Amino acid sequence: MKNKEILYVMRSSKYREGLEDLIKYVNNFSDTKEMTMIEIGSYAGESTEIFAKNFKQVIAIDPFENDYDPNDVTCNYMDLTDVYYKFISVIENYENVIHIRKTSDDAIEDLKNTKVDLVYIDGLHTYEQVKKDIENYKNLLEEDGFICGHDYHEVWKGVVNAINESLGKPDNKFSDTSWIKKINN
Repeated sequence: MKNKEILYVMRSSKYREGLEDLIKYVNNFSDTKEMTMIEIGSYAGESTEIFAKNFKQVIAIDPFENDYDPNDVTCNYMDLTDVYYKFISVIENYENVIHIRKTSDDAIEDLKNTKVDLVYIDGLHTYEQVKKDIENYKNLLEEDGFICGHDYHEVWKGVVNAINESLGKPDNKFSDTSWIKKINN
């Protein structure tokens, strides 16, 4: 069922809590207020706003392309051009957010000389793309950086398999299906 008038709510209280727990976990190692991160897949900015409140800088990557993934429930909701305007209204309150309106494959070219402390992957939920995002963005991590993301859940077998094959099992999983792995470069 498609309802292009309704915005899909990505971060209910349970899902906000899981992401906040991931941030607390990172703070056991380093102060996120001093860290730069990349978020691949921003949708309406619910997670971007949480990150912006906790990180020194957030680089948010999302092309806002309609029907990008027929397996992703968000494609059945609001037109992604309208979602983009919602996202912009959220991030305009945060000077520490930079948005790149491109796919992660295209954005990596803009960022190839950038170093960050954390990468959060929640873009295209296919095995191939998650594996490619890990491969591309892992190289941008500072020493002892973190790679993490969303949807480590049996519903997303391709996501789980790409993570396990590329990085091994996550160091920790959270109630919102977020996952995290500390990388020792």
